[in-house]
Amino acid sequence: MLRSWRIVFVGGAWLLLSACTVSPGAVPTPTVQLTLVLQQPTPVPTPAPTLTPTPSNIIARVNGQPITREALEAEVQRARFALEDPTDAQTLAALREAALETLIEEALLEQEAQRLGVVITEQQVDEELAFARERAGGVAAFRAWLSSIGYTEQALRRHIYFDLLANALRERVLADLPRTAEYVHAAHILLGSEAEARRVLQQLRNGARFDALARTLSLDESTRATGGDLGWFTRNGQTVLWSEIEEAAFALQPGEISDVVRSPVGFHIITVIERATRPLDEADWVHAQQLALEEWMARLRARAQIERFDK
Repeated sequence: MLRSWRIVFVGGAWLLLSACTVSPGAVPTPTVQLTLVLQQPTPVPTPAPTLTPTPSNIIARVNGQPITREALEAEVQRARFALEDPTDAQTLAALREAALETLIEEALLEQEAQRLGVVITEQQVDEELAFARERAGGVAAFRAWLSSIGYTEQALRRHIYFDLLANALRERVLADLPRTAEYVHAAHILLGSEAEARRVLQQLRNGARFDALARTLSLDESTRATGGDLGWFTRNGQTVLWSEIEEAAFALQPGEISDVVRSPVGFHIITVIERATRPLDEADWVHAQQLALEEWMARLRARAQIERFDK
């Protein structure tokens, strides 16, 4: 199995970090000197800027580095192997755009690696290639596998090179990412209207037990039986779906109760049971890495000069 890490453009922003594997066997005014005379000199027109022609086979440039039509078409053809209907025009258009984004991001990765002095050697690529041949079961089986996924050996070498490069850069980006975060342990009561939520809030302020009201009144079936317990969660984590709940919870101290909080699913009353700095849960750690990598790629894109040519 080829170890792989890709930055993928998803849903309008092809995102990072999706871990992926490739498995053998699986299928860029002149000045006028005025002279004192009786008549004004004839104005000299400002020349129009000279445009550098773009070769017909270049479909994009990343900080001046060209991406050729041939490279794009090769990427598209390989990706078509995974399509159920490789002739659907809309799907192919989306695939072509995604393939171009992949090539742009690969150029950004390579340029950043050069800046940081990150080098992937031919020996490293050779070792991964040998590993792939071994897993395939020999040279003949390896060639058959390459054919089945639309790859040549040269294309696979390129794929391996960028996987290794991305993994090396990923380690640099994530080296100082904190492994702990502040968590809150919270509970909530979900109501269907603001008026009802305010009535329940008044009951709580009059001394009613939060967990008892949650068990009898909350519309959240997943937490109602446990008194509205949401468990432990951190900011920008994976546990709480609605940011409104997260923001309200982190504004509270243990024992405090929020005002009515509106979210896309209704009206909440929130209480915090505990707060603590804890190691990131596994799901939150994975999410934190993805956010860090997405932000890093966004910075690379923001600094870059990316030109696309409609041809």
